Amino acid sequence: MQENAKPIVEIINVNKFYGDNHIVKDLNLVIYEKEFLSILGPSGCGKTTLLRMIAGFERPTDGVVLIEGENSVNKEPFERNINTVFQNYALFPHMTVYDNVTYGLRMKKVPKDEIKERTAHAISIVRLEGFEKRYPAQLSGGQKQRVAIARAIINNPKVLLLDEPLGALDMKLRKQMQMELKSLQKKLGITFVFVTHDQEEALTMSDRIAVMNKGVLEQCDAPQKIYDEPATKFIADFIGESNLFEAVVQDENEISAQLYSEAGELLGKAEDFEREELLYVCVRPEKTLFSAVPVEGFSLCGFVKESVFLGNVIKSIIILTNGQAVKINTQIGQPAPQAGTMQHIYWDVKDCVMIPALSNKIFKYLEDIKYNEELKING
Repeated sequence: MQENAKPIVEIINVNKFYGDNHIVKDLNLVIYEKEFLSILGPSGCGKTTLLRMIAGFERPTDGVVLIEGENSVNKEPFERNINTVFQNYALFPHMTVYDNVTYGLRMKKVPKDEIKERTAHAISIVRLEGFEKRYPAQLSGGQKQRVAIARAIINNPKVLLLDEPLGALDMKLRKQMQMELKSLQKKLGITFVFVTHDQEEALTMSDRIAVMNKGVLEQCDAPQKIYDEPATKFIADFIGESNLFEAVVQDENEISAQLYSEAGELLGKAEDFEREELLYVCVRPEKTLFSAVPVEGFSLCGFVKESVFLGNVIKSIIILTNGQAVKINTQIGQPAPQAGTMQHIYWDVKDCVMIPALSNKIFKYLEDIKYNEELKING
């Protein structure tokens, strides 16, 4: 995403209830012009509901949706400069590719010459020349997707919403279409908002990823930052693989923090944590190291259960003394832990992420409430 990019969609304090079910919770998100934003999360997290509120198919229970600076909450879908590509593509089975693509323009009574010109351009962009007379039943999954995209972009939308459009494709075609979609977005120069539950897909395609969990937007950042610096335990566990250690701060200096976990002592980054504060230490498997002898600051030790060759890496599983499984990924050509041996686990302090525990935040919140109530009583 370019610096100083202009906001095109702004979601401000949006909530969505279905009866007693709170689907989207106090959500704030800014989407910028010409960016590829993925909304990522497990099934039922509210990502599709959020997309439908942007499109206008659903209205927020409260909050504001600005499109190009204008409150669009009460606008119908056709009044927004936004188009949507659905998971099932929603093509008309009785219409040819050409008629499917031109449908929106014909409904708007656009002149025939302009329809012909714009349709030829849209079909060429998605590389479907020669398929104009075919029907949806005669197309592959990837070709149907391209027809749906052509039908959407022919209206020159400022924002294109895509609701898990790759979900029905086989793995090989899915990988191919990921690259094609990203290339198409750059070529068109319009904003793509892409809903998916596939972490790898989001990491591959996006300028930014908005991670949702149980209706809450937990982090919105560039893919590498999401991976390297997860803001919550959920993200650390959901995006890629992680080794997570629940630990308590024992001591800190300018370089590192000494922590204690059920598995033993370990080191983390020196950050603004209090003594005895509960937190999670996240270390990716490729950053997790091993040694036959103890390493200063660490007392994590375990038995190498297995080491499996996976082509480009060797994946090892080490069972610590408390029963926790630790994953280590070693590049081919580098020494890997040998199955059946005892190894000490450690890492470079700069390669771990310190995540405050939610239970600790709740405790502090309750303490603040109690303190403020006491001030009122005694004041």
